[in-house]
Amino acid sequence: MSAEFLIAGLGNPGERYIGSPHNAGFEVVERARALCRGPRFAVKGEAALSRCRWRGRDFLLLKPLTFMNLSGKAVALWLRKESLPLDRLVVCYDDLDLPLGQVRLRHSGGAGGHHGMESLLSELGCADFPRMRLGIQDPRVEKPEQVDYLLSPLSGEARATLEGAADVAAEAVLDCVARGFTAAMNRYNRRSAAAEPPGPDPEKT
Repeated sequence: MSAEFLIAGLGNPGERYIGSPHNAGFEVVERARALCRGPRFAVKGEAALSRCRWRGRDFLLLKPLTFMNLSGKAVALWLRKESLPLDRLVVCYDDLDLPLGQVRLRHSGGAGGHHGMESLLSELGCADFPRMRLGIQDPRVEKPEQVDYLLSPLSGEARATLEGAADVAAEAVLDCVARGFTAAMNRYNRRSAAAEPPGPDPEKT
């Protein structure tokens, strides 16, 4: 089946990185697969893929396996393979500039110092593609400690907060597929700004 959307979650492969802030993108696509009861991820080349269907639309979930700094290679390859325009790509990733647990959707933007996004911008040749950012900011973490923070599993309340954000972002992914990115952005950004968890989508009930 041909995909109508490519949803890419950024992260690092390997058990040591599970639950780390830098793997927030992986968590989003894994939860999206579970929500729509899609097939398990299968490794094809430098990516893990799951072809899913939601509300009559086919889409492809992707996790690059190249490690974060080369994420753009796998995303660009599968975007070409699926013959999809940039506005049908949604990239999910962690953002140190957003408070822990916030979810923000945007149509375009820069890399903001995120190496995975820098790779994507380089491979795609532009920044005009949708993205979903998960806040991972911890004001207690000083800049010299950021690398260790990004790559180390969270625990306790911080872990629960990030998991909750990944659940919200996974719902937003399915909303993008069903209703389009702009509709999902308007819904989830507004509710996140109001500090209210998204309630049931009337289209899902």
